[in-house]
Amino acid sequence: MAMEWTISIEGKNDFGAVCRQEIRIDKSDERLRDGDFGLSINDGKKIMATLQTAVVTQEAEAYTLFRRVCPDCHTFRPVKDYTTRRIRTVFGTVEVRNPRWMLCRDCHPGMDAAFAPLKEICPDRATPELMELTARLGSLIPYRQAASMLAEFLPIEPTETHATVRKRTISIGQRLDDQIAGESWCARTQVDERRQLEMQLPGDRRKEFVVSIDTAHVRSADAHSARNFEIVVARCGRGGRGDAGGRYFTTSNTGPHAIRDRALHALRRTGYCGFGDVTVISDGAEILKRLSRAMPKPTTHIIDWFHIAMKIQPMQQIADHMVRSRSDLAGVLPSIDRDIRAVKWRLWHGRLDRAIRDLERLVAEFKTWQEEGALAVARLHNLGAQLLTYIRSNRGAIINYGKRYRAGLRVATTLAESAVNSLVAKRMVKKQQMRWSQHGAHTLMQVRTTEMNGELRDRLRARFRLTESQVPSLFKPKPPLLRAA
Repeated sequence: MAMEWTISIEGKNDFGAVCRQEIRIDKSDERLRDGDFGLSINDGKKIMATLQTAVVTQEAEAYTLFRRVCPDCHTFRPVKDYTTRRIRTVFGTVEVRNPRWMLCRDCHPGMDAAFAPLKEICPDRATPELMELTARLGSLIPYRQAASMLAEFLPIEPTETHATVRKRTISIGQRLDDQIAGESWCARTQVDERRQLEMQLPGDRRKEFVVSIDTAHVRSADAHSARNFEIVVARCGRGGRGDAGGRYFTTSNTGPHAIRDRALHALRRTGYCGFGDVTVISDGAEILKRLSRAMPKPTTHIIDWFHIAMKIQPMQQIADHMVRSRSDLAGVLPSIDRDIRAVKWRLWHGRLDRAIRDLERLVAEFKTWQEEGALAVARLHNLGAQLLTYIRSNRGAIINYGKRYRAGLRVATTLAESAVNSLVAKRMVKKQQMRWSQHGAHTLMQVRTTEMNGELRDRLRARFRLTESQVPSLFKPKPPLLRAA
């Protein structure tokens, strides 16, 4: 016993032409015993593929007929030839007739040129929706998994392999990078020393623009370069702790001007117009220190408090352990423990000179005790020396963190650290034993960043907004009144 389902589809265009299509699906009742009832994924693929073929064919014919009419004299353009064009969509590949029209001989005398109308609306031989979906999946999961996921749920051809996913993702990433680079060009003129023209409102945390920036290390695929290369990841926005983090930006170009242009472009989207107090929070890496010097003034560079605290925390733990285990040093170690905590307190409150003097004294004492052969004391000496070097090299970027924290402002690069995990680590580092080229990683990060900012669809659709006529302005004839004049 079997049942045959017939689905009829009918469409009518503006010219009055009617298109009808029928889909037949055979369902056998014997499969009900196996729990196979209702429409399956394969049935849905067949229905959507047939419907997509009818809709795309009708739209392609209507648009090519519309583009055959000359917008100046309203006559039909001559025919160059007819070919076929395969358009890939999310519901399968559709092969349509692809005519080429000549330029109007009356409006463009002496011009022997032709154009394909379908190339105007589908230059990539794939719909923007398929390009967007492929790039989004390719930026979130490995390319092979993205290709298998597309083949599992969509009626696409087997040619949609991981190589196709990678090529489309890199292509869209390069397109997005070119768009952002063009928009960043306008921000290069905002490097003069200017101040924000705002009212000094007490307790206004949104007066400050904050750039939380960090770097991520990616394994390099180039055998002739270093083992790893760096990608700069940042979030730019306004507000204090607990407010929205702002916009993301990433770049593999670690030059100060390249990072500055990206930062200014992100800040412009959050309301920055070249005036304002900008604060850069980083971990003290050398490539990130250059950003504050290249940014418009006034720009303040702050060392992330989390990195300072994490350098003091092991020293506190070792000192606490020695207090509990070393009874022979019971009279000396409690003071060392208190001194380490005092150094942390002074750094938190911005008393840098006193903290450096106390830390120098502690390092000297650790060096003296190191001669007794205690392994824990040697570890304390090494950690104290590293902390002292870190504080001296970043002396100008250590502030009164307590005062800034009580004002509700950010004192750590928590936003940048989370951006590194969500943008880079999940796709390129953690549990992904793969190597990347610098160009491929950079373009992939542009797709992920644009998706996190919620702009991927708008940026990809912007290039398909057609003007009144696709004929170059050089070939456009003058209106009759201008020709008579």
